[in-house]
Parts: sequence; C-alpha cells; structure tokens
Amino acid sequence: MSDEQRKKELQEQYDAYRKLVSKQRGIKQDGQRLVNELEVMGITNDTDLEKVEGLGDLVHQALQSIGITEERFKQVLGLKECNCSARRKLLNKLWPFTQTDSAR
Repeated sequence: MSDEQRKKELQEQYDAYRKLVSKQRGIKQDGQRLVNELEVMGITNDTDLEKVEGLGDLVHQALQSIGITEERFKQVLGLKECNCSARRKLLNKLWPFTQTDSAR
C-alpha cells in the first residue's frame, strides 16, 4: 500500500469517527432537550410516576401547568362538554407508561 493510499484510508477512518462522535453528541443533546421539556411540563426526578398512567395523564399535566384546564377549554370554546376525560383515557390506553396485567 502506498503512502497516499494509507493517508486516504486513515483520513476516511478519521472522518467516519468524527461523524459517529457528532451523531452521538446529537443524540445526547436530543435526550437533554426531552428532559428539559418534561421538566417544563412538571415531570422531574421527584415526580411520582405511579400517578401518571400514560400519555393522556402527561398531556393533562402539561396543559394544566400552563393554565389550560377542562373548564377553561370549555369556556373559551363555548362547549358544554369537551370529552377531555375520554381522550385522556384513550391516550393512556394507547400509550401506557405502566405495565398492565394483560401486557405482562
């Protein structure tokens, strides 16, 4: 193998390594953004996740943390019923955070 070929091979290996490191850094940053967003929604290390059955509960908590309650939603849209509880239960069922007996 000539020196030029060896240099080219080493450069390719170095470029591949830099690309991998960059990708891993991006994944870490995405993970931190997720943690930050969850904290904004009120979910922290101290949160009792036993009370959060699934996505519906998480969305409910997030909306409440910024002042959007079922009552306010109905008032703003002039609704008698918003079916928020039904949607919350459906989301919990579709994306549960805890295992149910049937999922085990």
